[in-house]
Order: sequence, then structure tokens, then C-alpha cells
Amino acid sequence: MIKMSIKIPASAFRIADRSRSPNQSRFQWLFPLLLFASILITGFCMSRPGIAQEKTMVITRLDQLPRGVRRMHQVLTQAVRSGNIEKMREVLQLNELMPLINGQFIHDPIKHWRAQSLDGSGREILAAISEILELPPVKVMVKRQVTYIWPYFARGPLDKLSSSELVRLYRLGPATKIAQMLKNKRYWHTQMSVGADGTWHSIEFGLGNLLENASQKP
Repeated sequence: MIKMSIKIPASAFRIADRSRSPNQSRFQWLFPLLLFASILITGFCMSRPGIAQEKTMVITRLDQLPRGVRRMHQVLTQAVRSGNIEKMREVLQLNELMPLINGQFIHDPIKHWRAQSLDGSGREILAAISEILELPPVKVMVKRQVTYIWPYFARGPLDKLSSSELVRLYRLGPATKIAQMLKNKRYWHTQMSVGADGTWHSIEFGLGNLLENASQKP
């Protein structure tokens, strides 16, 4: 059984401007609250694959993605290819709320990633995201909720992969850790989810957690 720890800072929600009329401010909290609920459900489903009778479909071409999801994929790809972790800040600002990072709300993901990286630049973060974005995503449907998860390995048993797919899988991490996943027939390495509207919901670094890197710093 996998447990998720969700920490929500007060800054995660935008406080209503007191200068606005009562009718404007009355419902201002509603959209962030609904968006947060959607992100929370998505993060929970990512940690518990197979619940709620989900249906999945591997997306083999980018033109099969909704416009908003394609746009998010595009700006993420441009940011990671720049080699500058600060470019990710522009992507994060496209969201109403920050995406969940390993099940937590992080007020400043860029600062967090720099602190967790070995060289302080966050380049291994960019590398990890770049690798999964080059692979096809999987469309996950749970009732009326649709989410796109990179890479598609995040859904489906790993013992059904072809030889070429196994090569793709081994690109994502150290061979010893990939071997552990193959033994358990389940992927729990780096993965990210994007809502059908293009909202970046979450990213999980799983095995090979950056906390390991932090512990190795001199």
C-alpha cells in the first residue's frame, strides 16, 4: 500500500482582492479549489494504478493529443532543451497552481530543484524530464476524468514490453533500478501528468529520488 503525503502551503491559493465587489470575491476561491481537487485526485491515481477501473490508451503521435496538452508538451520540451532550469519557471507560471512534486506542493520548485541537485543547477531535473517527454504518453480515463501521463510505462505491466521498448526503458535510469522495476513488473520511476486542458498536474521522481543526490553532496 502506497501512502502519499500532501502538504499545502497557504500560498497555494490566491487570496481574493478586497477591493473587488462582494459578488466577484465570493466565488474567486471556487476555481482554485476545484483545480486543486483535480490535481490531488490525479496524484493519488498515479500512486495507485488500476483503481476505479481506469481505461488506458498509448498515444503514438503528438497530433493525437488535445491542443492544450500539445502546447504544454511543447513548452516543457523547449524549457528542458535550453539547459537552463530558470526556463522552467515560465512553464510553471502557465498553471493556476503549482504542480504536485513527489506528492507535495512546493512554493518555489526551481529553488527546490536547485537545492536537490548535485551541482546546484538542476540539470539532472531537466535531463530526467527530457527523457520521459521523448517517449509516448498514455491516456488515462477514470470515469469522466482524462489525464495524460509520461511515459506510457507508468501504466501496464513491464513484462509485456518488446525488446525495443526495453531499450527505451533502460534509458530512463540506472540498470540496477530498472531491473528492480522489471522484477516487480511495475514502473515507479520519473513520470508526469497533464490534464486534458493542458494543466500540468504533477511530477514524480520515484526511484532515484533526488533526495539520494542531496545526501551525496559534500
